[in-house]
Amino acid sequence: MVDLCLKHHNPLQFGARRLPPRVCVVDAKPHIRTFLAETLEELGFVASQCGRASEVPGALASTTPNLVVVGLLMPESDVTRTLRSLAVNGYSGNVMLFGGRASPVLVALQILGEQLGLAMLPPLRTPFRDSDLHEILAEFLPIAPCPSLPVDVEEALRNNWLELWYQPKIDLRHMKVHGAEALIRMRHPTLGVIPPAFFIPSDDDPRCRMLAEFVLDRAMADWTYFAQAKAIVEMTIHLSMAVLQQGDFADRLYLQLPDHAAFARLLVEVDNVDVSHDPVLARQVMKQLDVYNIGVSVGDVVAQPSWAVMGDFPVAELQMEAAHIEDCEQERLADYGMALSLAEQLGAQTVAKGIETASAFRMARDIGFDFGQGFIFAKPMDAPKFLRSVLQRQPRSS
Repeated sequence: MVDLCLKHHNPLQFGARRLPPRVCVVDAKPHIRTFLAETLEELGFVASQCGRASEVPGALASTTPNLVVVGLLMPESDVTRTLRSLAVNGYSGNVMLFGGRASPVLVALQILGEQLGLAMLPPLRTPFRDSDLHEILAEFLPIAPCPSLPVDVEEALRNNWLELWYQPKIDLRHMKVHGAEALIRMRHPTLGVIPPAFFIPSDDDPRCRMLAEFVLDRAMADWTYFAQAKAIVEMTIHLSMAVLQQGDFADRLYLQLPDHAAFARLLVEVDNVDVSHDPVLARQVMKQLDVYNIGVSVGDVVAQPSWAVMGDFPVAELQMEAAHIEDCEQERLADYGMALSLAEQLGAQTVAKGIETASAFRMARDIGFDFGQGFIFAKPMDAPKFLRSVLQRQPRSS
């Protein structure tokens, strides 16, 4: 059965395999291939790439993609050869063309694909919005998460499946990238990109320390990579209070810090619930980090938390969820006001997270938040893509 599937290049169905769909991006321009592959991976696809028509048969045999995306930024004859190659090799998955909105060539090639018997999706016309892509790929989305993953942190570390993605933190006044929040992901060879909720161990699990050490090592390496390209950003990493309470970890954290003026501040994000659980111990940890000039960012703060009555918490930043800030009621606005007032008392900066609309952005800025994060600015991305994003926003030197 497997040989038969490979011979005719029939993509195995997602529902039967309980795996994310696979996509092969075909285009002569490497940066276009990378852009399309990254965009589709954000939707849950497992992506591969081909630079020319001659590579397509091999890609069909090795990856059995459910979808082939063919860009028009290569000679028209090569696009034609790609479509004919798919037809000759009996490809029965879907094909989507990618090209200019007003391109007559796109229309002609769409007709050719249909005449060849290929299952052509509507073409993705540029410029496009996320909603356009979601509408075209509706049959592949949403991709339901696998209920039980046959991998754990140790296996992922051993096989180099873990990586850090970075979400920009935007200065709401000057609209510049101020910082990078490191978010861990697992890129499984068959399950694709897996969010942390499915593999993060509990705080009392010894593997939690292993994961924290990976986050620290990788973040410091990526931070150096950013600085070498003259992208100076404040770095935020997530660490559990359970790991930070281990006496030697704060020392290890300090020894990992780059000793150079090109590096901005390091922030360690901890959860508000963990701080509230044992505020005395949390304050001890914060003070130790403060001695090392490492700031503490408290996540998911709502109104005036219980630990705030203890006074001298060395907190550098308070984070608040603001996804629905534009239509919140007076009670919620009062909560934001209390949290912002607490930040002022502590001398801390504030971050509105989850901003997805222009009205939410404007309201977060008007209320008085210092920084914002959310899909309206940028989604989490791998280190090279984050660096490109920062450099594109920087003013060019004359």
